[in-house]
Amino acid sequence: MLYFALTHLRLFTFEGGGNLARGEKDMRLLNIMLIPCGSASDVYSKFKKRMVFHTILETAKLIIIFSIAVLFLLEYISPLTQGGLGIDVPVRIKELISFTKSARDSSVQEVLRLTDMIRLITDDQLSEGKLLRYAGLICHASQKYGVNPLEIIALIMAESGFKENSINRETGDYGLGQINWEHWGKDYGYSPQELLDPSINIFLTCHVYKFFGQDPGKYHRGNGIQCKAYLVNVRSILSTLKAFAELYKPPIS
Repeated sequence: MLYFALTHLRLFTFEGGGNLARGEKDMRLLNIMLIPCGSASDVYSKFKKRMVFHTILETAKLIIIFSIAVLFLLEYISPLTQGGLGIDVPVRIKELISFTKSARDSSVQEVLRLTDMIRLITDDQLSEGKLLRYAGLICHASQKYGVNPLEIIALIMAESGFKENSINRETGDYGLGQINWEHWGKDYGYSPQELLDPSINIFLTCHVYKFFGQDPGKYHRGNGIQCKAYLVNVRSILSTLKAFAELYKPPIS
């Protein structure tokens, strides 16, 4: 039987079995692996398979290392050297990054602006967490229904004073925007308790306000002197908010 020893340097073959024990001992001392083979062609075939496998493995390692290096360069090095080396990012990518950043920044700025409005109109009686939450909900709900967020703030202030657990048991109105359960909550599958959830109530407030043509009088469903007083209150709150917005309008750059 033929044996071959695979090392990084040579290919050794041994025939017969006379000196095989001594040869195996020598090979072990050199950390060489003996592989039994039937013939010389079998030796070459097995050696070739091992070399192919070794090549594939090393290639895979190089690809992984190269990929990691490219990601590292793109993530950390490229932003620092882009300006100094004069590397131009494609115009479309620049436009996409700029649009995404500006949209995100404008949304954040709007929420912060509305937060200041609510803080002003409630005389800073709400926690910062509630201010930001109400402002975020009003911002997105008003955008969805195409209504003025300042008018929604004025409505909520006139209806509940921004008390989310406010309930009028005589009329069946609930929450921040005093949504009537009989006319609106029940039709949309909400329980009276669910109408106290600001995320549900503010969206329904914007929906109902839009439904009534953005008319505070129709939204309130009142009449007589009480309705007139309500309208005066809403308009005065709205005027205060608009004055505050104008006073603190950021300068045009």
